[in-house]
Amino acid sequence: MGGHFLELASYATAAVDELIVTGATEWTFDEAGDYDSAVLRAADDRVLIARRPASAEAVQEQNAMSAALAALTPGLRARLPFAVPAELGVYVGDGVQLAVYEFIPGTTCDRVPLEHDSMLVADIGRAIGSIHALPKQYVEQSGLPALSAADARQAVELLMARARESDRLPAALDDRWGGAVDDAGLWEFVPGVIHGSLERNAFLTNGAGVVGVLNWSDLSIGDPARDLAWLQTVDAAVARAVFDEYTEARGASVDRQLRQRALLYAELEIARWLVHGVESENEAVIADAEQLLDGLVNRVRALDETELRHDTLPVLDIVAVQDLLADAGAKNRHPQARLLAPDAEEDALLEEELEPEAEEFDEDPEPRER
Repeated sequence: MGGHFLELASYATAAVDELIVTGATEWTFDEAGDYDSAVLRAADDRVLIARRPASAEAVQEQNAMSAALAALTPGLRARLPFAVPAELGVYVGDGVQLAVYEFIPGTTCDRVPLEHDSMLVADIGRAIGSIHALPKQYVEQSGLPALSAADARQAVELLMARARESDRLPAALDDRWGGAVDDAGLWEFVPGVIHGSLERNAFLTNGAGVVGVLNWSDLSIGDPARDLAWLQTVDAAVARAVFDEYTEARGASVDRQLRQRALLYAELEIARWLVHGVESENEAVIADAEQLLDGLVNRVRALDETELRHDTLPVLDIVAVQDLLADAGAKNRHPQARLLAPDAEEDALLEEELEPEAEEFDEDPEPRER
């Protein structure tokens, strides 16, 4: 990003009324590179983060984030045992879009070890449960997407159809996933509020529990299993512990097929990666996806688990499948800009870089076309 953080600080003063920036530093933790970001110190000692989309896809994501954060009213936020980013303002003009958010201190959970018997892992399960317990009528009234169980099933069918069109989908997986789609019992669930983009790095921790949840652009009404699919990429004992805490938090609201659908969604991310490679004509992505699909076929056959149907699949015991999906996730196959937070050492550096004697900024910027 170079010296762009000075420019972003100027745009931020146009986005937020009466904002006086006394310090700024570049923010390099948007791993996919879809955003230019800067952390700002305000005259009233608030710490903020300014993000400018660097692609059309990122613009759409930021707009969706704005809608989602607006839907999370103070009343809904009060029901959550963690902090949610607050959008303070948006600047749009002369080809530039930039949003400013409150900065939530903490460390993302992809940067800390997850132990199955830790308070943090238990807190993750409870955090997911609290999201799913939100009253869905408020999210529905906000105009955010709302998918029924039938819609969720159809979305899987459509993804599979696109993967088949590539002529690269292994027949064994076509049969496995097709059998899951055809199994009506697997899709007997009540839709609810879901985060939609939960991954390990969406959770912020203070070293003990969950203090914040990020990346809300896919907030919607949908299948709760989507928010648990990422657990297929972590240690089986950790996944089991999260599921147990989640189930305890949700009680009778948890449907019996939740884990099976979570595994299905996790496996389908590889199909989604294949479709992305084909549609973008990226041969490297296609080859990578084909390798992952072949690996999944071999693992599933070795475990004699060719079918994925209701009440039949011991999801949390399939460690080998989890390892494969973890490898897929580790390569950041679906890049999305993330609002990541630093560890303790980075916090100290941030404090040093945001001292008041830092650069002064023009509070009335003249944006340039990008």
